[in-house]
Amino acid sequence: MDALAEQIDDQLGTAIPNLQVENRLHPNPSPPAIDIYPSTPFTEVVAFRAKHQYWFTVRARVLTADNEAGQDLLLAMMDADEDESVEAAIRSTGTYGGAKLGDIEGPTEFGLFDSTGGDGSLLGCTWRVAVIP
Repeated sequence: MDALAEQIDDQLGTAIPNLQVENRLHPNPSPPAIDIYPSTPFTEVVAFRAKHQYWFTVRARVLTADNEAGQDLLLAMMDADEDESVEAAIRSTGTYGGAKLGDIEGPTEFGLFDSTGGDGSLLGCTWRVAVIP
């Protein structure tokens, strides 16, 4: 999760002003924000049962105060051809902390995510990213 967060921050930090990237689940971020945490399921057997790959959720969230601007930013983050692309940032390297990048699924779950700090909901989406040690 540390290596994914560092790579995303390195690639998108200048493309998305004030982007907060966290290497753990962040229940109450300051958007725009990306957090990374274990997916469900977390492990999957691959390579004819010789290896495991580990799945992580990469979640992007933006403010809803300016609905159109928030949606425009999130859509740019979802578009693999945009400078703000989360997928392109992840794919820009093939290894993470010595693990090989596996599949990327998504983006999915476009919609509102509750904030645990009581500040309302944030618009967001998720990707599932696999790494193979």
